[in-house]
Amino acid sequence: MNSPPTTAALTLSLTGPFERQGTEAAEGVRLWAELAGIRLTLVDDRGSKTAAARAYAAWLNSMELLIGPYASGLVRAVAPLVRDGGRLLWNHGGSADDLAQPGVVSLPAPASSYFDGVVDQAVARQIDRLVVVQGTGPFAQAVADGATTRASKRGLDVRAIEVSSVDAEDAAGAAFVLAGRFEHDVAVIRRLRRAGQTPALLGAVAAGIPAFAQELGEAAEGVLGPVQWWPNDHTPEIGPSGTDFASCYRRRTSREPSYPAAQAAAAGYLAHAAHQRGLQGEDLPQWATSTLLGDFALDADWRQVGHHVTTVHWQGGQMVPIATP
Repeated sequence: MNSPPTTAALTLSLTGPFERQGTEAAEGVRLWAELAGIRLTLVDDRGSKTAAARAYAAWLNSMELLIGPYASGLVRAVAPLVRDGGRLLWNHGGSADDLAQPGVVSLPAPASSYFDGVVDQAVARQIDRLVVVQGTGPFAQAVADGATTRASKRGLDVRAIEVSSVDAEDAAGAAFVLAGRFEHDVAVIRRLRRAGQTPALLGAVAAGIPAFAQELGEAAEGVLGPVQWWPNDHTPEIGPSGTDFASCYRRRTSREPSYPAAQAAAAGYLAHAAHQRGLQGEDLPQWATSTLLGDFALDADWRQVGHHVTTVHWQGGQMVPIATP
């Protein structure tokens, strides 16, 4: 007799403020569940911490795998609940640095590393000034702090400002990076383009997903951004290669996959593999492996140290990876 399928559950924002990323992640995790034979439960949290927490509380004693929501704030809301229930939360959608904590198995590289490649590009282009536009919340704080720290170490003059304080004249001749929500990043770039003040280099967290160019059109050209995933042919230890996943995703959706989709699928493959191996919480910091997302390794503080972001720029309406110097 065949054993019953493994059960997995998660919430994602199919509506609400994180709808763009949530719907992409949903397609990725559904594809994983279909190919892996997982019985999946997916609930729309609408971007609500209360709705997400309610759903995970109901799953603590009924679901074998608990995969996290999208957005650091939502992960932060459900993580204590899952941890206190003695369960692991497989985090694909939150990269704020404070999420590195026992019981939260994070696949993404930390937010503080998002603009490492952009800062290095500024140095390579001999730009000596960096302006960091910081949004609200711990995620944006981590991204901005990471960019500021790396730029200072590389010898750049750094200035941090809030989204509400952006003046187009600040951009002239500087490396200008935006660490906020998608809508905020897009609005600032529109403002800069209209003012005709083109920075020497322009980077944005929002530039890492296809919706960025869909919203901005030609205004997206040349903008750099971080992505947690870029497909390649390397066969990982767990699950399919990135290119195989991308092919399956295209056949299913007729669209190119974004990194939120890949992250969600990779979390599913990793969680299922750990479940099959009988791994417990204390085993995770010693487990080094790889998925379609790339290398996976946690340090003693449960910080992701195996995986790193890729820096891309928009060229001819497409995201193109650039080599960091």
